[in-house]
Amino acid sequence: MKYNISKYIVVQDFGDEEKLLYSTLSTSILTMDKDMYHGIFEEQEFDKYSDECKDLCDMGFLFEGKSDAQLNELQNIRKEIVDAEHGITAITIAPTMDCNARCFYCFEHGAIKGTMTPETADQVSRFLIDNCTEKELYISWFGGEPLMAPDIIDRINNQLLDAGINIESTVTTNGILISPEMVEKFKSWNVIRVQITLDGLGEEYNRIKNYTLDIKDPFERIMENIELVIKSGISVHLRVNYRSTDYTKVNETMSYLHNRFGQYDKLYLYGAPLDLPQIKGYSEFDSDEGDIFLRVLEDSLMNGYENEELNFASLKVSEDYNPALGELMLAPFPANCFMVNKDRYVIDDAGLLYKCQKHLGKPQFSCGNVKEGPLKNDIYYHYVTEKLHDERCGECRMLPICQGGCNANRLLYGHKFACPPSKSIIEKLVLKYYHRVAGE
Repeated sequence: MKYNISKYIVVQDFGDEEKLLYSTLSTSILTMDKDMYHGIFEEQEFDKYSDECKDLCDMGFLFEGKSDAQLNELQNIRKEIVDAEHGITAITIAPTMDCNARCFYCFEHGAIKGTMTPETADQVSRFLIDNCTEKELYISWFGGEPLMAPDIIDRINNQLLDAGINIESTVTTNGILISPEMVEKFKSWNVIRVQITLDGLGEEYNRIKNYTLDIKDPFERIMENIELVIKSGISVHLRVNYRSTDYTKVNETMSYLHNRFGQYDKLYLYGAPLDLPQIKGYSEFDSDEGDIFLRVLEDSLMNGYENEELNFASLKVSEDYNPALGELMLAPFPANCFMVNKDRYVIDDAGLLYKCQKHLGKPQFSCGNVKEGPLKNDIYYHYVTEKLHDERCGECRMLPICQGGCNANRLLYGHKFACPPSKSIIEKLVLKYYHRVAGE
């Protein structure tokens, strides 16, 4: 029997006598005697190991048929997301691009600031009503700081409800404007999750956020607001931003937050390295940065926080799928992001349409507006395609995970910034996952 060897395998030595193999396509993981590995994967002695090869084929390490069958399968999966005919089912809206914080790292530097007018809000509502054919809509309220424009959110939300559209929403906020009254608004907006970003503790947090508001201790106010939201029954995601070279501060921050809020079931706590391409490529960690990144991921797992949102029926993941795959950034994904879908957009305060929130407030990256509709220009087709922008991606073992990488980073900063940060430490992530599956 003739088999093809998958390109989407992570292989490393496992002790003196074995190899550890992980399929980024199927999530299968196993150990294999080095002699057998040599015979199958290097010498291609498939007949000698016929029974083992059948099992390896079932697990995605080998495959039959044309040599590009797996590559084509991944392209077909991406194409399903691109061409899905369901109208608008999810939208990101920035009711304002203004913000009451002045973070030094904000990706919105250079964006046009402003707040949506009632007239534009009405146009947003009409655009969504006309294009939400399934009457089910997931809204991500973004910004700027979205809670600076609650009346605009009310206006859009109520018009959609009056049109018979069922809404589920999330809010990405710095959290400083959360109050009991705002929590009641969350309920009227059917908010299921609030994401709040933290940047250190105490005075360091206050210095980085540099709020325009006259608040004695913003950090403590945020802590109180987090607890207020969690106790209301709404899920809270706490994202801790950190410089990729500084483990001590991110560890201190995550430990503090876990100790303060870890008893709540509605909490998800994770760390995210700052994407600072003007300093260095965040997807090209050196060994020290990679170790820090891995330690931060481990901290989330050890404290019981797991990403349970990355299991997709379109990918043939193994029966051993575990939420830890998502947390360790090893889970296969059906597209590089869902913005590849032709009906997925981000809307800014001026009513312009974009394909990524990183472009908000920057009209040169827009692809239409809510009044006149989408414009299928070069920006639109940079995202809405199943094809890979870089042919090297087809040969990369990370392809099932990243599906070609971040289209926004590639457009803004170049090819080398498109890769996921897990790429530089993939062997360590696989080893960590193996030990977790093995219960070690």
